Amino acid sequence: MRRDCFQHASKTRRPKCLLPYKTRRQNWFLANCQVFGVSFLCTGISTTTHAHGVNKIYRADGRANESSEETQQRHFVDRLRAIARRNNESFEVKNQRQATDRLRTLNSRATESNEQRERRIHCNALGNQNRIGAETFDARRNRLQLERVRQGTLRASNWLYLKDEALHYDPNLDYPNFPQIVIGCMSSKCTFCGALKFEAEASGLCCSNERVSLPELSQLPEPLKSLMEGNHPKSKEFLSMIRKYNSSFQMTSFGTSLPMLDSTGFMPTFRIQGQVYQKAGSLMSLPNEEAKFLQIYFLGNEETEAKRRCTLIPGTTESLIESLQKMLHENNHYGQKFKMAIEDNPTEDLQIVIKADKKPIEGHERVFNTPALNEVAIIIAGNDFEKRDIVLTKRSNELKNICETHISYDDLQYPLMFPHGEDGYTININQVEPGTANEIN
Repeated sequence: MRRDCFQHASKTRRPKCLLPYKTRRQNWFLANCQVFGVSFLCTGISTTTHAHGVNKIYRADGRANESSEETQQRHFVDRLRAIARRNNESFEVKNQRQATDRLRTLNSRATESNEQRERRIHCNALGNQNRIGAETFDARRNRLQLERVRQGTLRASNWLYLKDEALHYDPNLDYPNFPQIVIGCMSSKCTFCGALKFEAEASGLCCSNERVSLPELSQLPEPLKSLMEGNHPKSKEFLSMIRKYNSSFQMTSFGTSLPMLDSTGFMPTFRIQGQVYQKAGSLMSLPNEEAKFLQIYFLGNEETEAKRRCTLIPGTTESLIESLQKMLHENNHYGQKFKMAIEDNPTEDLQIVIKADKKPIEGHERVFNTPALNEVAIIIAGNDFEKRDIVLTKRSNELKNICETHISYDDLQYPLMFPHGEDGYTININQVEPGTANEIN
């Protein structure tokens, strides 16, 4: 029936006219559609849109009758045509096409049902399996090589994107979810010292598997303990300005060889470039100079001392400064021993030496120390000192560098972190035998 209708339509065409082949083909297809009783409602539709619709119907009819070999040949030609077209694309056109493809894929996957999604994944897996199974040895080798290159390029681009990111921290980025940043939580606990570490850290990183034994930290004195734990009325202010409050009591000054101040933006930033160092001045200020750093501890009047600290570090609360100041006078052994040395040696040529390492108390004359087992740096008066020792004069305008390996390096700079003046880092910590605590020579 269908063949007869097509033959009838072809016999009833008008005489051949000088129209383009494509237009004649469309007219022929329209004539056949009219034989089948198909009508086109073309009201408001342009001729171009109408022609596209006719072409789609014509192509669908032609593809329904093509053989498998013809289908493969058509797909091959389409791929070649697409490759040639994309090779001639400009950068902007390529980006626009890829963005459109991504959007179309996202919309398609957003509207698919669970069954459609499972079917798509299953079909993709089967297609990949069949394609890989039919590969030749050379094709497989080339595919794996291209995949290695692609993965390497991706990893390199990711690391390049994060290069120096620690120096340009962006709070809007979710760093824990970056695939190239795998840190994890500090959930690994040392069985010997109880230190918390990241899972990938070595087991002996903290205490060398019980070979390094450090004394327990002392309890924080009041009011510092309540301020740190949030149980003090001024805890919020203290914790938000803890660096300022520590700077109010530091005994040494902080410096760098190449300071850089970035004043752009809403928050000026002090950047360090070069060497960082600490300097120590004299115990007492010169007659015509204001006291600063360690010199403030020996002004002799608590109110005058607190006001001077607030003047040097604006924004701090005087009442809180007074309470912390009293705490340090009562607990920090550095201030106590410096004061003892000054009182016992009223001469102006007094020199106080803070030894870089612990030594037996009986090994020094005129030692200002107490015979406690956990006692820290040994402080003596005199001229017997070594290269790494800290030598403080009674009055001078000279600033002296402090060796970074000195046992008191951190204590003098961060008195609120070490309120008792506990041991800081030292290069002469002896190892002990695990289980016996006997020192290893």
